[in-house]
Amino acid sequence: MSAASLGRPSVRQGLLTVVLVVAALAAGRAVDALAGGERVVFGRPFLQPVSMGETVALRYADLTPRSVDGAPVLDLGPGAPKQSPGLWVVTRLSVTPTLDAVTLRHATLVDRDGRELTKGVRNGLACAATVPGVETQCVVSFEVAADRAVGAHLRVARAPFDVRGDDLADIDLGISGDDVRRWAARTDRVDGTPPPAIDPGTGRREASS
Repeated sequence: MSAASLGRPSVRQGLLTVVLVVAALAAGRAVDALAGGERVVFGRPFLQPVSMGETVALRYADLTPRSVDGAPVLDLGPGAPKQSPGLWVVTRLSVTPTLDAVTLRHATLVDRDGRELTKGVRNGLACAATVPGVETQCVVSFEVAADRAVGAHLRVARAPFDVRGDDLADIDLGISGDDVRRWAARTDRVDGTPPPAIDPGTGRREASS
């Protein structure tokens, strides 16, 4: 064997190296894909669909959407009313905690194209104090463009921000084009006043003012 041939890797060794590199890259892509899929699954809440008037059993509460209403002006009781160039959509919920004194803290309004409105300075979620096993009430108010209200869904949960891996009620508000036109023409206010409080000692609901 010549000195030149000793200094060069064989063709077989070269091919083996290429095969091993390709296999390693393929394995890496497979692991990345698997890990990515796991992250996507872990990052999703468990959507629990429910329609108006129905009850959904979440892992921490039984929830019933009672009503949805809308108008350009939101009545906040003692607070100053809020005017919108679009609509205020107000949803009232009944919530019976089944796990400690849980209350709802998360709310988003999702339009028919999947775009989400979150709570903020103007949009709000107000719930009465909770007692386990006692029905209480929540009021959710969202400001939305009139053409985005049709087909909207309301999503609520107990965690204020991170809802991954938890139950998230997905409420079909059942808003139609006729509803939107009727609401847009209203000259009175839609009621967005907070629900009456519950005395934690007696479990009794205070009378509405």
